[in-house]
Amino acid sequence: MAIEKMHISYNEIHQAIADCVEEKDVYDSFKPTLIIAIGSGGFIPARMLRTFLKAKCGKSLPIQTIGLVLYDDNLDKYDPETAVVRKTQWLNYSHGEGTGISLQGHNILIVDEVDDTRKTLSYAVAELAKDAEKQRHEYEARRQDGEPEWQQPKLGVFVVHNKLKDKKGSLPAELLEKCYFKCMDVPDNWIVYPWDALDIGLHQQRADERHAGERAAKKAKAGGDK
Repeated sequence: MAIEKMHISYNEIHQAIADCVEEKDVYDSFKPTLIIAIGSGGFIPARMLRTFLKAKCGKSLPIQTIGLVLYDDNLDKYDPETAVVRKTQWLNYSHGEGTGISLQGHNILIVDEVDDTRKTLSYAVAELAKDAEKQRHEYEARRQDGEPEWQQPKLGVFVVHNKLKDKKGSLPAELLEKCYFKCMDVPDNWIVYPWDALDIGLHQQRADERHAGERAAKKAKAGGDK
């Protein structure tokens, strides 16, 4: 049985992020100071998100990027359910060139386009937590009397789509309860994003057709409920 495809338009993503920031009070409830986009699906949503957060706080938040892939040794039969997460790009913490960053005191919003198996998000949160703990030890080892104590960073997650399915990865309970922001829940379908389209006109047409079908189904259901 073929998996149903869901073609999602740029406008739909843009509006979903705008609505989520407003309705779920993302800025006031989390006060993000740093956005980390998971590449490559999180790049464009992170940039859109920054626009709406800027409208709340009056400044453009910095965006850092990390690269994570689900890797399967059996490339002929790739299965995201059994694949493992590997790094392809990570944050630069080195201060030698003055370009490294510290996680200390930041409220970090990790952005991806979809929460599917949750493996990627689980890995990102766990690795950033490890990095923060390492930075804490290094900071405390060199801290002099009178210098401020380490300020623990806070991690949150922002996704455009959350697939309604059993997850293979896990997130801390407190994060899920207080710092997990999803724009919308969707069925476990094959989501086709506009940045993957070779023909954006055809992609938009299919997204419009999906919207028309959903409106028709709602109308029919409303009529049947009477």
